[in-house]
Amino acid sequence: MSAVETGASILQLDPPQELQQRLLKQADSLAMIPAVAMQALDATKDPDCPISKFSSIVERDVKLASDILSMANSAMYAPPRPIASLHQAVVRLGFRQCKNLILTSSIAGLMQRVSLKQQWVRELLWQHSFTTALMGLNLNRVLHLGFQGEEFTAGLIHDLGRTLLAVLEPGLFPEFDPLDFVESFEIIEREQTIVGTDHCSLGGWFVQWSGLPDVLVDVVRYHHATELAGDNEKLVALTALADHMSNHLQHHGTHVGYDPTTNDAIERLVTLCGPTVMQKFMEQAPLLLESVSKDTAEMIPPLR
Repeated sequence: MSAVETGASILQLDPPQELQQRLLKQADSLAMIPAVAMQALDATKDPDCPISKFSSIVERDVKLASDILSMANSAMYAPPRPIASLHQAVVRLGFRQCKNLILTSSIAGLMQRVSLKQQWVRELLWQHSFTTALMGLNLNRVLHLGFQGEEFTAGLIHDLGRTLLAVLEPGLFPEFDPLDFVESFEIIEREQTIVGTDHCSLGGWFVQWSGLPDVLVDVVRYHHATELAGDNEKLVALTALADHMSNHLQHHGTHVGYDPTTNDAIERLVTLCGPTVMQKFMEQAPLLLESVSKDTAEMIPPLR
């Protein structure tokens, strides 16, 4: 059975109503993008938006403004001198990077708010999300895929369904997802057997319910079956590629020993973008693994 046939036969479209209702009872704590952050993201869509207007929106949320300033001064951006104001941060970083910081702050806030009994689960899933986002950002750059920040967002939220499953079934979670980052369709099958849904279906439904764009819904829903993503397959395949590399880092605890030929997602990108993508990937994969491993350790925003 091919990957697409396997994906089509296993993945569901929506989780059972009972699970949906259990999650919606926690809707306040599970808001993905706070209102102020959403307004700020909308402002970044206008390249002519005055910096003063954007800054005034962000400043309505003290934590969001503080997070952006903190990250702008981190090793991730290495400013030559401290950035003292939000206005300076926007001038230096630009709207695209500010958008990434807003999304990072928002998803980190969500990860902190969710009710998880075991802190290590929260920390591991957040590390995986951030690592995949950084990996996607770098892959987009070296492979010249042309995305404008959505690859970072996709990496941040691709495995949101795993967090939601940990919220719904904290006691059962280790039975179907040991968080060893050895991923296969067997995990999805275990999730469906034990819980009645899988992290792709649950996460995809929740992202759609939250009002995020369809392309992000497809990333969450189809990152283990990229061929099902239709018009959005390019971003989904990039996210799957980044996910696979991040899994190696977390499973082995090192960038050494990665075999690029085991990553099926690169074949999808070759089909979509041409054979030069494969050559660039084979050349750059070891370097990206090493740099992203280091960058994640230095840059990941703490959950607080």
